[in-house]
Amino acid sequence: MGIKTLVLADFTLPTDAAKVKIVARGRAGIPLNSGVTLNSGVAAVCDGLSVSDISDVVTLVSETCDRWDDPAAWREHLLRGACRLLNGNVGMMLTDRGSKPGRFGQLSVHCVVGLTPAMQQLVQPAVSQMAQRGYDDVSENTMPGLARMYDHIVRQGWVTVTRGEITDEASYRTAPFYQNFRKQIDCDDYVASIRIVDLPRRPEAINIDRPHGAAPFGPREVALLRLLHDQIAPLIGLRLATEEHLCRSGLSRRLRQTLSLLLDGQSEKQVARELGLAERTIHDYVTMLYRHFQVSSRPELLAYFIRRTPVRRAERFQ
Repeated sequence: MGIKTLVLADFTLPTDAAKVKIVARGRAGIPLNSGVTLNSGVAAVCDGLSVSDISDVVTLVSETCDRWDDPAAWREHLLRGACRLLNGNVGMMLTDRGSKPGRFGQLSVHCVVGLTPAMQQLVQPAVSQMAQRGYDDVSENTMPGLARMYDHIVRQGWVTVTRGEITDEASYRTAPFYQNFRKQIDCDDYVASIRIVDLPRRPEAINIDRPHGAAPFGPREVALLRLLHDQIAPLIGLRLATEEHLCRSGLSRRLRQTLSLLLDGQSEKQVARELGLAERTIHDYVTMLYRHFQVSSRPELLAYFIRRTPVRRAERFQ
């Protein structure tokens, strides 16, 4: 019986194989039926993943891009999807602004999923204790393994690793970062992934955790997160807005509602009726939306969302 194949645009995959190797067709990017483009370097990453695994990653990337204009929404959806793919219970996304060779800059936690609100409040203070410090210093005195992660980035420009690949069990268990933070939030084993994004240029990290008593992460989970991060990182700032771009960040609930109805094609009068508000109030909301997105008319506002290309706030005035 011959091998059946599943064709996804430029991919041809054997569907009856438990594991597959993707072969790219010599292009900078490989478009899929979902409209998402997988990078041509995907072949080495996907070795050992099933067709279902790869399909799930493609779907998650596509769903994340559908939320492109709302950084909080796409980051949360991405992390929840990554936790589901890797069978993790907690996900975090961080950025490092103003970092220098061998040193952290200002570390910011952009999104956390899987923790209670009270536990989420512990994350930024714990991460901030590493800010403005050298990687060697942090690795030796706070969180073992960071120096090895930095070495990976210096050598190859990226890193996706499990805890066991960068530190030994004893060092991890006795480290202040585990004793004073990770142990308190019931996060034990992890997969950490860092990529350098371009707009704005900075390191961005995704961390997926499992609780105490869970099985450790293995090669499949590393391959999944590496594939996912390889596809997401080039989109940040180009197809996925960050907080530095014209986006929904900072909009009130009413302004978000008004914007959504305008994008659905409703007039100000229809929006007022839908929300049960005065037309003058909606007109004021629309004016506030113009100011927020740095446009002067409704066609300009609609054009921005039709293009689906993030614009940095300062660029409107240059």
